[in-house]
Amino acid sequence: MDTTHAKTSAVHGLKIVLRRLFATILLLAAIAGTQAAYDTMAVQTNASLPSLITPETVRMLDMGFDSTAASFLWVSTMPDILDLFRDNTDYLSGVAYLTAVDPKLDYPYAFSVLTLPAIPTSTHYLTGLQDAMAIGRQGLEHADPDWRIPYYMATNYYLELNDPKDALWYFNLAGQTPGVPYYAKRYAENFGAEQRNRDKTRDLWESIRDTTNDPDTKARAQAYIDRLDIFDYLEAAAAQYKKQFGAEPATLNDLVTKGIIPAIPQDPFGFTFTVNKDGSVSIDLSAPAPTSTGE
Repeated sequence: MDTTHAKTSAVHGLKIVLRRLFATILLLAAIAGTQAAYDTMAVQTNASLPSLITPETVRMLDMGFDSTAASFLWVSTMPDILDLFRDNTDYLSGVAYLTAVDPKLDYPYAFSVLTLPAIPTSTHYLTGLQDAMAIGRQGLEHADPDWRIPYYMATNYYLELNDPKDALWYFNLAGQTPGVPYYAKRYAENFGAEQRNRDKTRDLWESIRDTTNDPDTKARAQAYIDRLDIFDYLEAAAAQYKKQFGAEPATLNDLVTKGIIPAIPQDPFGFTFTVNKDGSVSIDLSAPAPTSTGE
């Protein structure tokens, strides 16, 4: 009797343990399922946002604060760029959606031009660089002026596409954009001015000058050509100084005081020329930011 009662109690206890274990498994499965459903819904909501809420609806509901709405949406969209490394192609439609909400929103254009060329080529994403440049051109046409768009485009043309002529032009555009910081302006307006690149740069600017019908572009190109001629002029004077006095000039003023040249020419873009120890001439990088763009 006692043995039978003990067996019954053991079976009953085992059933309780099994029920609790099964309940725990069900609870954990429910938690995992809920989390998976939430994650899936979040991804689907992100990907379908442009189709759920049209740009026209956003503009109608935000009481005219298009830039604020687009900027808010852009903050949540930027992390999606990482999905491109996993063949997610929704990013491009997201950029198109945001810029449709407010075409003047400049940062999505600049961010795309900078980032898309770095995305690895895959079976689903083949045209990162081409898409970047297309987005950049849209930004230059529609967005508020932002020096980063042409600056990053110029970098892509130079480093990725091996196209110094277009790089030259977009660096020039970046240097003229209001709000460009001094370091970017200095680099942009002195791109290609190194002694080893000067002849090629002059040829490119002469080509731009001779093929454009825009008078401002023609004048800007001529200013670059004049500036390159000044480099050559000052370096020839430095060579003459060394020939006469047996040493390189310490400063460009030495060329004036010794009668080699009558005066130091003024840079069309407001920078300060300096002579290096080898007699080559460059821009004084420690000088204050220029107050004129040469226009």
